Amino acid sequence: MEPSPMTTFDNHTVAIDLNILKQFGFYQMFESNTKKIFGWNVYRFSFIILIAIIQCLIAVGNFGFLFQLNDTINNIDLFLIIFSNSFNYLTVWKVIILMFKKSKILHLLDVTDLKFLKSKHCYNNIKILYKHRNKTLQRTKLYYNFCVLVIIQWVFYPIVINSFIANKNDNQRLENVINRRYPIAVDIYNQYYALFYVIEMIIAIISIYLVLMIDILLLSIGWAINVQYEVLAVAFENIGHNVFRKDNDYDVDDYKHFKSILFDHQKLDLKVKLYFSIMKPIVLMHVAVSSGLIIMLSNSFIMILLSTESFNHTIINIFKIGVFGVFYICLQLFLYCSLFDNINLNRQLWNIFL
Repeated sequence: MEPSPMTTFDNHTVAIDLNILKQFGFYQMFESNTKKIFGWNVYRFSFIILIAIIQCLIAVGNFGFLFQLNDTINNIDLFLIIFSNSFNYLTVWKVIILMFKKSKILHLLDVTDLKFLKSKHCYNNIKILYKHRNKTLQRTKLYYNFCVLVIIQWVFYPIVINSFIANKNDNQRLENVINRRYPIAVDIYNQYYALFYVIEMIIAIISIYLVLMIDILLLSIGWAINVQYEVLAVAFENIGHNVFRKDNDYDVDDYKHFKSILFDHQKLDLKVKLYFSIMKPIVLMHVAVSSGLIIMLSNSFIMILLSTESFNHTIINIFKIGVFGVFYICLQLFLYCSLFDNINLNRQLWNIFL
């Protein structure tokens, strides 16, 4: 592969929110010219260390299932632990795929260039790309804000429960972000609760951060592919509609324009195949795991509705699991499924054109 020109791009020349990926250090993970430590990209090395630490913290939080503790765990907390672990492993799977295919990601980002299509008719319709870029920035901002709202709600949930709602019980653990089964007695857990709260808060924030960056990157590339197809379609329709064309150049000009558009289509089709090769293992695993997570969270949601907890406790749990759990997973599935559906539809339409 030839070197990717993405190194010359900035946020004003691409149809994705490149700034947010750079500000949070995610884009630099794919670059080859960043600072290195022990021969490794410093950002990539940091991500590996960060993920390894998170996995160790989660493992410690699961060790309690191996011991006989002096308190019990209800089904709702059990489902939430399974949900959190599955969500974590899915995220790690995505990061591993992206790291192994980092060079392909850089080459794939070319498709987000506003000048990716070189034919004259495509360039004349570049306003479509600018309009799409504005929509993508708005979608990205909305999705980012929603994810921030989700993590704020989950992180502050235990503070509200412990401070105003929960009944104090010596044999009951204080509420946490995810009530993991740490292999210690209840009184010791409650004594050092602040430490365990910070641990779970870090796990939650890092998990949402990774998911957010991955989704922004992969969804934005897919949206860019769709709009490039739209530009190609408009360019194809405009062949033969140049009022300034000389009569004796009619056939020659149309043939040249048609040939250049076909060349652009072939170039875009190669990017689509590259995109699918990266996305296939990610999306298949995402759909499989998310389907199970939706069932688990839905069961937890029903259990909350049928529980004998106080009204305030029930309402907060409904928002935590229903609105910011089930809805978030469903939103992710909808975005990926609708994106793939649109890309496949555009490819089929172009096959009909040709």
